Parts: sequence; structure tokens; C-alpha cells
Amino acid sequence: MLDTRSSQLPDQYQLDDYQHTCIGLRQVRYPEDMPLLYRWMHAGHVVPQWQLNKPMTELNVHFEKMLADDHQRLYLISVDGQWVGYAEIYEAARDRLARYYPAEVDDFGWHLLIGELSAFGKGHLRPIVRMLSHFIFEYSPARRIVGEPDHSVKAYEVVAEALCYESQGLIHMPEKTAMLYFCERARFLATYPREASALGVQVGAER
Repeated sequence: MLDTRSSQLPDQYQLDDYQHTCIGLRQVRYPEDMPLLYRWMHAGHVVPQWQLNKPMTELNVHFEKMLADDHQRLYLISVDGQWVGYAEIYEAARDRLARYYPAEVDDFGWHLLIGELSAFGKGHLRPIVRMLSHFIFEYSPARRIVGEPDHSVKAYEVVAEALCYESQGLIHMPEKTAMLYFCERARFLATYPREASALGVQVGAER
């Protein structure tokens, strides 16, 4: 792996969360994780947004290409030791998203799916997004995290403000109309002193 900003992210991460919940990340292992990813990509609640309900051979090709792309890292997400979802964490300035807003070189973004049906709609979105934000700010020079979920997915709209993600307006991408969000490091750490403490930042001193 080349020495890129995303390559500096750890392969594993664990955060004891805020409602006595442990949220973890672990780098996708290929091909070991493919049966799980295949099942999730064919789940009825995942297909409309991700559209990766492909035969295993095609899905293998997709993930081989994704894992070879050095501007991003792919992770499984666990809640209390159970694998529940998948995340892509990427360098926004090297992503196609940079065509839609003036990206800064240290911007990071993420894509997220909660694939396990037993975990879907159970209140895990907020702590997972908070963990992803903490992870990126802790292990990268990012001063801003960007998000671009489909504007029709109201779950993100519900949790965005509380998690310091501010809407910037709609952007029109080939496969979706997305709401662009910014999460600024300074605001996130001021809002969540626990995260600031973990990063060794004095609240109020971040600029």
C-alpha cells in the first residue's frame, strides 16, 4: 500500500461508546469477508441505495478494485462484538466527490451501510457515525469530514445536526441527488469533550 493519508488509518479500532456499547472497526479481509458482504449487499433494505446485489463473481471483482484503490479504506463495523455493517473511508480530494465541491487536501469522507437486518433501525446509526468521526479526526489531519448521502434517506437528516454535520445543499450526481454535509473538527471537538480529551485537545483551543 502506498503511503497515502488513508493508508495511515489503523487496520482496527474500538471505542467503548456512550450507552455502554462497544463500537469497532476492522479492515475488510478479502476473500474471507465476501460471504458476509454478499449477504448484506443482497438484503432488501440495502439494495435500493447500494445496488450491488450482483453474483459473487462480479462482487469479488468490485471489491478487488475497491481494495486496490489507495485513496480509501474499507472496514467492517461491529456493535458489541457482532458484525453489523460496512464503511468506506476515503480521501475526498482524491475522490469523484471533489468534482462537486471545493475539496481541501485533508478532507475525508465516509460511506456507511448497516447490513445486518437485526441491527437495522435499532438506534445504532448515531453512535456509529460519532465513532467514525472520532476515528477520522484521531488518525488523520482532517479538519473537515464530508458526507453525501442520498437526500431521500431521512435517517441521516435526523441525526446530522446532533453529530455536527451541517447541510451545505443538494448536489446532483449521476446515481443520486445527495445532500452535502460538512463536519468541522473544531465544532465536533467542542461539542463532544470526551472526543477532544481522547485527542489531547483543549476545548476552546482548536482553530
